[in-house]
Amino acid sequence: MSMTETASNNKKPESCNRLIPQEYGAYWGRFKFKDTCGEYSDEGRPFLYVDDQIDLHALYHFMINEWKLETPNIVVPIYSSTASHKSFKNGKMVEALKKGIRNVVNASKIWFITNGFDVGMPQLIGSAFRDEISLRRANEALKKKLDREQKTSTLIGIVCEDEIKNFVDLRSSKGNLKKELKIPRSKYGQLSLNSDHTHFIILRKSQIDFSSANISETKLTTTDTNDKSLEKITAAAQRVTNKFRNRFEAFLHQEAPQKQATTLTELQLTTTDTLPAASNKADSSNEYGFPMICILLQGTTETIELVYRKIQREVPIVVLKGTGSAADLIAFAYEEFIAKNKKISENDFFKVELTQYLLDEYSELKDNNFKRNEIRNYVMSIVKEVDKEGRKFLSFVDINSTTSSLNNFHKLILSALLQGTNTYFYSLCLLLLFFFNLGQKLVSVKKTDVTLKSDRLLKKRTDQLGANLRLTLDWNLPDLALSDIFQLDDGMTFSVTAELFDMAILEENLEAFVDLFLDRQFVLHRYLNSKKFIYLFKKAKDKDFFTITSLEGLLGLSGDDEELPEEFVESHLNEIVKRLTGIKDIFSKVEMNCNAMGIYYGDKSDNGVQKRKAIAEERALQHLVIYAVLMNRHQLAKILWKHSSEPIPLALICYMMFKNLGPYCHETYQKSLIKKRAQEFSDWAVGILDQLFHEDNVRIFVMLSEKNRNWNNMTTIQLAYHAGNKEFVAHAVCQKWVTRKFYGNITPQEVSWGLFSFPKYLKIILSAILIFPMYFWISFSPIGKASPVSEKASDVSDDVKQDAEKESKLSG
Repeated sequence: MSMTETASNNKKPESCNRLIPQEYGAYWGRFKFKDTCGEYSDEGRPFLYVDDQIDLHALYHFMINEWKLETPNIVVPIYSSTASHKSFKNGKMVEALKKGIRNVVNASKIWFITNGFDVGMPQLIGSAFRDEISLRRANEALKKKLDREQKTSTLIGIVCEDEIKNFVDLRSSKGNLKKELKIPRSKYGQLSLNSDHTHFIILRKSQIDFSSANISETKLTTTDTNDKSLEKITAAAQRVTNKFRNRFEAFLHQEAPQKQATTLTELQLTTTDTLPAASNKADSSNEYGFPMICILLQGTTETIELVYRKIQREVPIVVLKGTGSAADLIAFAYEEFIAKNKKISENDFFKVELTQYLLDEYSELKDNNFKRNEIRNYVMSIVKEVDKEGRKFLSFVDINSTTSSLNNFHKLILSALLQGTNTYFYSLCLLLLFFFNLGQKLVSVKKTDVTLKSDRLLKKRTDQLGANLRLTLDWNLPDLALSDIFQLDDGMTFSVTAELFDMAILEENLEAFVDLFLDRQFVLHRYLNSKKFIYLFKKAKDKDFFTITSLEGLLGLSGDDEELPEEFVESHLNEIVKRLTGIKDIFSKVEMNCNAMGIYYGDKSDNGVQKRKAIAEERALQHLVIYAVLMNRHQLAKILWKHSSEPIPLALICYMMFKNLGPYCHETYQKSLIKKRAQEFSDWAVGILDQLFHEDNVRIFVMLSEKNRNWNNMTTIQLAYHAGNKEFVAHAVCQKWVTRKFYGNITPQEVSWGLFSFPKYLKIILSAILIFPMYFWISFSPIGKASPVSEKASDVSDDVKQDAEKESKLSG
């Protein structure tokens, strides 16, 4: 019976796992590592011992269901040697690199794949994992309290049994599928598995029938006690490991389903029946395969071949220059290639230099001309195909130059991944199809096929950019999103989806993405309907502040009920805002839903519709600002406020809300923090008022008198007075506005009497007593006349300057 037929009869994961020992003679269990105290740890590391020709769908199914691994957002294979390099003795470099790796671990759900040994880069990554796990355990109580999800990462070691059989007896027990194996501490100069890896896959070179009673035993071998001897482990074992890794990593990159299948039958159907035959070129825009980026340091001749295969599959690679061996060899070749303007002839001296470099680095190639030329050709092909169709598949990091780049190792990895994606290729194809379509129109040929191809390419490009943008959100790298996605020089635009904007709004520390999306003309009013608004409150990461201050404090409701009613927007939220600001009916469910559907009431002309759209957009932004204030998301409120077309009234509203939320805070530090945030919005309102007065002192008076329809038709000065903002009301402009309102349109004016000049108070007194002097001393300006307003504004400006001069003299 075939494996697929058996799987159809065994749909439970436990039954499906029986296929692996039946078909591939596998067993699994846990490695128990001996610690420094000479005791074996209670916490083991899962391992799978299996034939190297195992079906990859079955292996992937086992990892997901038996090991309970989460599907990754990105896969990072590590290519390195089994010898320690002198660079790993540089403490500053090692610590910087470990910090960078921890940043990668915290950025996304990631699978690292290494050779599993306790030496070099696998050891360093394992150490970074150990430090991160210790820190997470120390913060476990805080994590539970805040209900924050930690990114889960996996470190998989893939090893051939011949490389570890001198200290691990993998064939001792028979018939037992699950077992525990003890791993002793390695002796000096011997290879050992790294105990910080989370999972191990141990490969057997040939398939074994576990039903047979006799299993051939092989003689154990030992290694020498220096680093060079570690590089001379059985070449056949390395070839088995590299061949399997090449196959397994290609499967993860191109064929593995991104959604978990519950049974092997489902997995087989989704990966075999619905997929075309795998090609060398990866298409990461579909639902199969995970983004992949490789890291190369040191490396053997076999590693160079692996790198060549990855470049052929268009998988980007980050090379750590300065770690020696293959990494430095490829860096040298690339630098020479660039120096020669990317032109290498067959008889070029570059080939001689490269051959000599190979012989100096790998002395075993001196007696093997065929192998030497093959490796040299691999290196030349690698550097020639680095840049293709606007993409870059090779990036270099000099570990000896600076440690700051290693601290930002996560940024380097994601940048290399984005540079290697094929969005430029899709855009180029779309452009060619466009011109081809024009040509077909001229000859009256059907264009159905061209349109379908164009739509398919456009969808692939959009999906690819969406996947890239999601990664930048996961890794919190808005600068990469701007440079490598939104500023692509391909003549096409990319629209942000509502799902991505949800992530930016809901996740903390992603406010920069909200700013970026709004700069890219994301339409808020088409996004924010009443259901979406309730969704944002439900899915907020930290609802304690909102629960304590708004629900329990203002409304007197219980915060235990996580479900928000459908009338939450119009009843509860309106009541909260009314108690904080005195403004009624801020939220209208019907208005929000109509705006989201593009239904605008009022003038149906083009200008009228555009005006209604602008009003709806500002309204939606104000709703999100109120959401941010109620959730105590100060940075989000600030980012949204920056995009408002009415910044002064909105800043006063935020000031009023923060100020009135303070008394409902229980902790003293929280009260002081809320008071500080209220003061910040007050300062911004006063700052804009002052700046606008100096830039346009005519417009400022119109703005202060203008009614704000979104705030119950209250003027800006009324909002400031209602908020009790003394600093705003005490501003010279507001005081002059109040004076003008008190006098109406009556203003004393200057009349030249030669050498004599009357003060204003005398003009007013004489006009009030004698009446007739008011005809030449008092100006009665009709409302709307520009000249008196300008004069009054200039008077204000002069008065302010005089007051400033007096204050400077007094202070002096």
